[in-house]
Amino acid sequence: MTLASGKALLHLAGRIRRVVNADDIYSLEAQGDETDVRLQAARPLRDVRSLGEVLEELGPLGFVRIHRNHAVHPGRVREIRPDTTGSGWEVRLEPPVNLVLPVSRRSLTALLKSYRPKGAP
Repeated sequence: MTLASGKALLHLAGRIRRVVNADDIYSLEAQGDETDVRLQAARPLRDVRSLGEVLEELGPLGFVRIHRNHAVHPGRVREIRPDTTGSGWEVRLEPPVNLVLPVSRRSLTALLKSYRPKGAP
């Protein structure tokens, strides 16, 4: 992926490269050594790189890792709420995706911090 003009370059199977607006990405999910990239479409796109590799390039655009297998675009999060057990946290993404994803305890602070203005404590 590249950061040129807020665009992301996805590395798909068969050496295909797809350019998407980074703001159109809702979430990233690790699938072994590959990453599912969730856009508004019903089916995610599969990037052939690991979640860590994809995040190296998308992190500067504000993407936040919320769990070892998940990262989100904070602008696409609708709710941050306690999970059904009451001992953890989860996020619900905006429609039409509406996915509910787990948030690890140690990632919650980074997620909440992503909503603070730059330079705020």
